[in-house]
Amino acid sequence: MIEAVRRTGIEHPWEHQARAAAHALDGDSVIIATGTASGKSLSYLVPVLSTLLDGSEAPNGRGATALYLAPTKALAADQRRAVAGLAAPLGTAVRPAVFDGDTPVEEREWVRLYANYVLTNPDMLHRSLLPGHARWSSFLRALRYVVIDECHTYRGVFGSHVAQVLRRLRRVCARYGAEPVFLLASATAAAPGEGAARLTGIRPVEITEDTSPRGETVFALWEPPLTEYEGERGAPVRRTATAEAAELLTDLALDGVRTVAFVRSRRGAELISLIAQDRLAGIPAPRIPGAHPDTAPHPGPPPAPDPWAAHETDVIPPTGAAPDAGEEPRAVAGPGPGIAPGAVTGPGTGVRPDTGAEPGKGVRPDAGVEPDTGVEPDTGVEPGKGVGPDPGVPADTGVLTDIGVTTNIGVMTDTHVGSGSHAEPGTGVGSEGAPPTGATGPNLAGRGAPEGAVPGAGRRGGLSSRIAAYRGGYLPEERRALERALHSGELLGLAATNALELGIDISGLDAVLITGYPGTRASLWQQAGRAGRAGQGALVVLIARDEPLDTYLVHHPESIFATPVESTVLDPHNPYVLAPHLCAAAAEIPLTEADFDLFGPETGSLLRKLEERKLLRRRSTGWHWTRKERAADLTDIRGSGGRPVQVVEADTGRLLGTVDAAAAHTTVHEGAVHLHQGRTYVVRQLDLEDSAALVEEASPPWTTMARDTTSLAVLDTEAEVAWGQARLCFGSVEVTNQVVSYLRRRLITGEVLGESKLDLPPRTLRTRAVWWTVTEDQLDAARITPEILAGSLHAAEHAAIGILPLFATCDRWDIGGVSIALHPDTLLPTVFVYDGQPGGAGFAERAFHTARAWLTATRDAIAACECEAGCPSCIQSPKCGNANDPLHKRGAVRLLTELLRSAE
Repeated sequence: MIEAVRRTGIEHPWEHQARAAAHALDGDSVIIATGTASGKSLSYLVPVLSTLLDGSEAPNGRGATALYLAPTKALAADQRRAVAGLAAPLGTAVRPAVFDGDTPVEEREWVRLYANYVLTNPDMLHRSLLPGHARWSSFLRALRYVVIDECHTYRGVFGSHVAQVLRRLRRVCARYGAEPVFLLASATAAAPGEGAARLTGIRPVEITEDTSPRGETVFALWEPPLTEYEGERGAPVRRTATAEAAELLTDLALDGVRTVAFVRSRRGAELISLIAQDRLAGIPAPRIPGAHPDTAPHPGPPPAPDPWAAHETDVIPPTGAAPDAGEEPRAVAGPGPGIAPGAVTGPGTGVRPDTGAEPGKGVRPDAGVEPDTGVEPDTGVEPGKGVGPDPGVPADTGVLTDIGVTTNIGVMTDTHVGSGSHAEPGTGVGSEGAPPTGATGPNLAGRGAPEGAVPGAGRRGGLSSRIAAYRGGYLPEERRALERALHSGELLGLAATNALELGIDISGLDAVLITGYPGTRASLWQQAGRAGRAGQGALVVLIARDEPLDTYLVHHPESIFATPVESTVLDPHNPYVLAPHLCAAAAEIPLTEADFDLFGPETGSLLRKLEERKLLRRRSTGWHWTRKERAADLTDIRGSGGRPVQVVEADTGRLLGTVDAAAAHTTVHEGAVHLHQGRTYVVRQLDLEDSAALVEEASPPWTTMARDTTSLAVLDTEAEVAWGQARLCFGSVEVTNQVVSYLRRRLITGEVLGESKLDLPPRTLRTRAVWWTVTEDQLDAARITPEILAGSLHAAEHAAIGILPLFATCDRWDIGGVSIALHPDTLLPTVFVYDGQPGGAGFAERAFHTARAWLTATRDAIAACECEAGCPSCIQSPKCGNANDPLHKRGAVRLLTELLRSAE
């Protein structure tokens, strides 16, 4: 093994690698939480592969085995290549194989019987491996190690589900006499050992000191300039982060800088790639890397054509992660208009601010990407596709609804884009490729790659052929081709969702563009760390979106550079999470009281409820699953929360994809614009009874955005704190939500073209919330009159939701809010912020415990915004069901100031 490592050019491990390997070989579970590119993979590969080589045999004659879990298919495929490369000198002693939804049926039997290093994801573990554990008995009996890579991504509801899947794995392993060691790799995180213990149920050894060398990172904070356009209620509109990212990607490509641009939606990835390709069309192949820009002038990119020029419509008035140890990124203020406080400029970066550019002029802005849209991590695991023995069978969660509680220039640039699912408050999140708001971009039909070409790369030759998009939802062979092209350097620029954020080996990147704050500091530093590997210098640009959180960060850079990363928030004992996993565990092996400690304190009471609902039956041998359905199909561990809605092309009957039930009302309602693999569709009909949305291909010059109304009832107050006369509370609530209409917005400008009514049924959600009340005396002290009370509360609610991700490891789409001038349960003016998942996810509870700091940051963000009466950067929200009316910016600042004064 030592010789195999030496052949890769490594003579000596870094200290943290050696410590992790030593603990693993001693049989200790370990979490290694160090910076990006710090060699975490080698830390676990050395002990794992050494064990596979040592000749120890299981009772059945099969050698020791190891299981590797990755949150994305791309990461598992990349790790398989790494293992195969490292183990090549070892012959057939190490037999790695990927087992996921892309694995052909004919290969699965070989993997089960002969592979000794199996790479998979939690979805396959939940739906296939554990339910079919008898077929995996020889593998499980010999299981020595379980590797959980990028474990910091398992947070919130998804992390809670994965925690229960891992407990089921431990239980099944014990049945076969195995007690595997858990090896976890994480980005730098607060209290990683505690997070790992919640995830696995085992307290590991923590290794957090990063002893690897670091190059210099130049980190720029960029706030796009204001435009001449007006949004709702006359609010100023900034140039979109997507348009800025496309222009920066173009400029960096022209300078031969290898770059990835991370974007928060699948559609955004396609658009950034398309805009950059349009601007680079006809530009010759890049100059030799490292050549001075002046030696090879270029004529400049041509303006991008307006794909909707023939579809203009009359406009109606608007309706109203931590720095790598050992080297801190330097924050250098740069002068010049358009550069946010704390922004950085560096000579030779190739970044040329274009503060005068306007949407639709030269670069087509992504006007359809609304701030505060819900996007879910782009895992690359498609719902219902090949994750179990019966692929495509929708999860039937209805039976559980009442359970529980009701650099050098000349290197590549990397731009990250986020996932593509938008959630309205309290509706959960969608994982389908099209944004729930239905926002779309140009129709890319007919842009299929010729055989042998890089998928999605520009077709017009020159530089445009070296730009592409990468996101979930592509065919497996397309994803692999893009990964190879990126790794080899064939691609110069890539626009990607966070499917590429994790530890895929992408060498030689000089720049990363991050289009909008990715939701957590851990994710931010993970994306930033993709550039400058192997000790190189790097450029990182965080491009602020037009929303409160991003605005706050560019005006408060200390929140990025002087604040530790978040702790991982997950709650494996959430009854809505635990109940279906108890059913799945009972189907695998009958449950007994001996399992109570493994699954947690709620196990006994939940088993009784499952008995009452005839889901489990108690016999002398324990609790048994007796239904004919597969118990694993009761839940989708990625939190979609119900039977997926199938998106079907009306004219052909072809299945395009699926949308989570929780997001269907907002994403595939009648009239919604839906984007799928570069083609634009309009929803003709949504059939909720049959869970199907019929769509037809079209090219409308607008995006769509659903609007809803929400009411909330307090069920139980679990904790209460007096802030003077005010009250800060935490407890259980029931939220009722109904989508009532949708807006059509012009693609180029974002102007409202019209509103259409919808007739959809209401949905209810029992969850947990934090809320605060204020009294009449406090309102008088804050000079809040009855005329501005509702607007002040409403504005404070919007901004508080936008800032909460700084204090709880959540994404904005994980939470919702309600404000009311006189709530029937509190009998006072009240603002609620609640978890968007059944039973809660721990975010509202974290908000309760950090309320003073959270609300202080909220007030400061509103006050710091340069607008006069409120804008998307401070108090407006595109998810608002009331058309952002009423809102009162100054009233919100005074109200929060008085509330915080009372808390002192």
